[in-house]
Amino acid sequence: MVAGVSAPALPPVFVINLARDTVRRAHMDAVLARVGLSATFVPAVDGRSLQAADRARYDPARALRVYGKPMLDAELGCYLSHDRLWQRLLDEGHAAALILEDDIEIDPTLPGVLADLLACPDWLVVRLHTMRGRVLTPRRAAFRGREVAVLRDGAGLFRLRTHTLGAAAYLIRAEGARRLLDYGRRIALPIDQTMDRFWENGIVPYVVRPFPVRQRAEFASSIGARAAGPQDELPLGALLRRRLQRAGDGLRKRLHLLAS
Repeated sequence: MVAGVSAPALPPVFVINLARDTVRRAHMDAVLARVGLSATFVPAVDGRSLQAADRARYDPARALRVYGKPMLDAELGCYLSHDRLWQRLLDEGHAAALILEDDIEIDPTLPGVLADLLACPDWLVVRLHTMRGRVLTPRRAAFRGREVAVLRDGAGLFRLRTHTLGAAAYLIRAEGARRLLDYGRRIALPIDQTMDRFWENGIVPYVVRPFPVRQRAEFASSIGARAAGPQDELPLGALLRRRLQRAGDGLRKRLHLLAS
């Protein structure tokens, strides 16, 4: 626990769940009960039934340039599910919120860790799960990050200088929601990759280690598999723009890190 600071009340907890996926809903009911958290279940945006206004936010040209491929409808639906929760956080006047997807397991230490995190300054988003192996079990300081606070139950808050991957569980403050909403007015990347572009969105990467949330491997991704084939091959012009984008991203990231 952060010394000398009384723990504030826990933030609201939101779980994103497709209305038709009752198995995952039941799973999360049980998971939350085991760790003593209550949550509001929020219907996910279904990629199978996107509205015209949803599609209007998608920038296909930028997706090819930055992501290297068109986004799937399910990826767009996933993004919008998180995006709408960020707006809800602001509309309802919450200082922070815990946002969870519905295919996870939660360590019993999480409620206490959340209370400690709320007493820590500076962070806007803290990722509680990662899909990136180098961040999960770092062998180098570059992936371990710098510990900035000691939390209860042997956990620590770490500031990273690299991307995290994964949006299955994170704590977000209102200012973080504001920045991500502003940055994502036009959508071109999956949600976790958008959150990872810290050199553009102003969200410094923070994680809790050891990570208190993991994904359940037995749950198939709700995004679905992307079919391999010629549709993923970019025309020469698009390929050149993609390479220029990657080079520019690398340069901007290095300059940002040098300045931070």
